[in-house]
Formats: sequence, structure tokens, C-alpha cells
Amino acid sequence: MTDDQDPGTPQGVGRTALGVAYARAVESARPDRLFDDPYAALFLRAAAPAEGGPGTGGLGRSEAWTEMSAHLVLRTAYFDDYLRDAVTEAGCTQVVLLAAGLDARAFRLDWPDGVRLFELDLPEMVAFKERVLAEADARPRVERQVVTADLREDWAAPLRAAGFDPARPTAWMVEGLLIYLEAEDAAALLRRIGALSAPGSRLALVRDGSLRRTRELARRDPAMAGATRLWRGGLRRDHAQWLRRHGWLVHEIREQELRERYGAERVSEGHGFLLAERPLPVERPRRPAARLLVLDPDGSVFLQLHHDAEVGPHWVLPGGGLEPGEAPLAGALRETVEETGWTDVVTGPALWRWEHDYHRGDVGLVRQHEVIYLASAPHRDPIGDLTASFAADGILTCRWFTPKELAEVTEVLWPPQLVSLLEDLRRDGPPAEPIDLGYVPNPQEPGSDG
Repeated sequence: MTDDQDPGTPQGVGRTALGVAYARAVESARPDRLFDDPYAALFLRAAAPAEGGPGTGGLGRSEAWTEMSAHLVLRTAYFDDYLRDAVTEAGCTQVVLLAAGLDARAFRLDWPDGVRLFELDLPEMVAFKERVLAEADARPRVERQVVTADLREDWAAPLRAAGFDPARPTAWMVEGLLIYLEAEDAAALLRRIGALSAPGSRLALVRDGSLRRTRELARRDPAMAGATRLWRGGLRRDHAQWLRRHGWLVHEIREQELRERYGAERVSEGHGFLLAERPLPVERPRRPAARLLVLDPDGSVFLQLHHDAEVGPHWVLPGGGLEPGEAPLAGALRETVEETGWTDVVTGPALWRWEHDYHRGDVGLVRQHEVIYLASAPHRDPIGDLTASFAADGILTCRWFTPKELAEVTEVLWPPQLVSLLEDLRRDGPPAEPIDLGYVPNPQEPGSDG
């Protein structure tokens, strides 16, 4: 594009940025606004001649747009807070906004000294945005570099050429982008982010599956067709688990936490985000623990579903960390009583020992050394109000599994070879000495790095 050409109004995927700007402009006019983006209205006014006016083609009266707009507002507020925390608390000195669109955070947020912010987008989007900002004499509050790139191609090279340093912790933002990419392109984008992320880096995403109702309404709404026909599905895999198995710790920010932060009326059912971090290279402290393999008279096993930033959802035997000086069997019994309310569990010999890694919210990365004992109990649910105990130990739910049901579990099992260990136990009985399984790595993504 030559200097005398009018960059015009963004087209294609770029047009969706105008919808985001509209939602931000409306929110900014509210007395109870979650953020203030004065630049959103500037972009809309600049696009008005090409759009035939500042309106949105009836979107404001659409149920689908009402829900989508509420999501865009919540998403903007959450990502504002994410970036503030990343540069002030987590030590990130670089920020990269991928498919930045009409994002004006470089101009409207306060930034600490020493931060560099990079915005990447297609040439036509960059041209329109820079023209509007220049006409408004807008001045960024942070050192800002704008990079033109197609995110389906090699965007790392132009990013590096603009001064990006992969050795520095970086806060990455992928706001509303993945759904516009094919699965292969989305995976390639995330792999490239990982390759460029120094320890201490952060990445924020919308939690996949959190917008099913909103997206279904949008697909049925003709007024939303301009955006929905561009949707390509994105990664098509569980985002959190994909990231965990590619070296990230992933914290899932769910609707209850968002309601407490932004107000119940601002958060629809199912809303959520993912906050991923590249762990620092630290030596993991040793954590001794013990668990009980509780079987009922028919051979079903009792398991609890836990959640972990490093592993994600996983089924484990009751038990947990030992207190100072506590014997393993006594600790396993104590933890089991706390987690089930059962005081009549009958214990047997030690079966297995193993080591594994995980992330404790109060400690960080640990290497747990466990011993697992055989036990038996009647088939029943936990007894009493265990809400506080479940919350303290990160237990989501619990249940009994028959051997067939256990073999069909899709989440991670701890130990991962639990199905075959149980088969050996039923066939051969308890071992004379506990079997040492050694260190067992957490499961990795099947296949190569896809």
C-alpha cells in the first residue's frame, strides 16, 4: 500500500474487530462500566462512512449479540486484569497481542517502566488502526511495536526483527483468535508461542466450551453470519490439557471466581478463562504421601477426581500428604477419614510405591513419593458434610468404579497403570514386598507434537 492510498475499513476477519469495538464502546458509556475504552468509539466513527453509519445492522436487538456482547465485555475486563498482573506481579517485561485488531490497551492502561508491547495483525487492519490513532493524536503509555504478519505463516521472524527477545518472560494474549483458525493452524500457533516463551511467561485464553450456547445462538442468527461464516473451529481439542502436555501449568478460571470479581450479573453460566504459565526451572521439593486402595466386596475401587494445574483432572485413591513424623499407613487412614467420613476401613499390606510430579497451589511444583496400601470397605457414599475438606484438597467429586468402568476412564489415573496393577492384584494377590514403580512421568500428548 502506498502512502496516498486510503486504508479503508477492515474486511473479512478484520470486520469482527468492529463488533468488538462496538461492545467496548457501549460498555464504556455505562456508569457501572468494567473498563473505559475511549478509542473504541473513535474506530467506529472512522468506519462509519464505509458502513453506512455507526450502527451495527440490528445486532443490538439480537439475543445472540446481547450474549456475545456480554462475553466480549467480560473478556476485555478479564484480559485487562491479566495483563496488569502479568507485568506488575509475574515479572513479564514483554507483552504480545496476537491478532490485536482494534485493541487499545497500549493507550488506555497504565504500564510500568521497562515493558515492551508488540501488536501483530494483518496489514490492512494495522493500516486502518494506525490511521485512526494518528488522526486522534493518540500516544501509547508503553513502548509499542506494531508488526504486520499473517498468523497462519511464520510470524516469529518479523516479531524478532521488531525487537522481541525470547529470553525475556512474556505475557501472550490470544483474545478471540483461535476459533478463526483451522485445527492445524491453531496448534502451530500455540506451539510457536511455546517455543518463544521463556520460563515465567504467561498465556491467557478463553476456556474452550465456555461459549456453547452463545455460539449456537450466533450460528442461528442471520445478523451474525458475517462473523460465524468465518469460524473454522480452532484447536478442536481440550485447550487446557493440550497446553499442559506442551509444558504449561494451566489454571482454570471458572464462573464463580469471575462472579466474585466482576459481579454475578456480568457472568453467564459456563463463562471461564485459562491462565497458563511457563514454569520456572526449580528443584521440586520431596513430599511424602500415602494412599489406600479401597475395594468393596465386589471388587469395585473408590476414587476421587482432583484437579491440578500441571496435570488437569485426574482420578486418585483417597489419602494424601503426611504430617511431620507421621507413619505412612496412619497418614493414609487419617486422610481417608477426612475425605470420606469412613472410620471402619480395614487396611492390609503395602502394595506399591511410586513418585510423580504435580502442582500444589500452596507450594508450587512438587515431587510426591507415595506408598499405596490395600484396604476394604462397604460400597457407600462418603458420610457427612465434606465440603470444606473437598475444597481444601481440590476434590471435585468421587465414586466407585467397577473394573470395566475403570478401564473406560478418559481422564488421567494415578498411578497411570492402575488398571493393569489391579488386574495383577486380582490374579496374583498382594505382593510379598511393595512393588516399586519408580518415577512415573505425567502423561504426554499422544503422537508427536500435534
